[in-house]
Amino acid sequence: MAQERSELKRAVHTMLNDVVEQCFRHLIHYPQHSDELNKIIKDTSDEINYQVLKIDAHSHAEGSDQLNHYYRDINSDIHKKSLQLLGRLQNVQRNQNANVSGE
Repeated sequence: MAQERSELKRAVHTMLNDVVEQCFRHLIHYPQHSDELNKIIKDTSDEINYQVLKIDAHSHAEGSDQLNHYYRDINSDIHKKSLQLLGRLQNVQRNQNANVSGE
């Protein structure tokens, strides 16, 4: 079960750090969006910390169905949160594209 826990922590970092990376890439090309992008980066970092702490914050027995369900719920939460954060980044990018097209 320790392997499952470490894999879940790795998934948290992989999915959410991808959001941070994409924000930095956009920030390099469009520094005028720094306020929005920095907010997304901060929220993503907070989410990483929250999810990693949440993984170990349980009272379920190792190998139990309850623990497996708990880990599945966290995995689902990670996917949803990652998509929400990426959606916020895409809104910033869409607005940039709309501004470029409208010029």
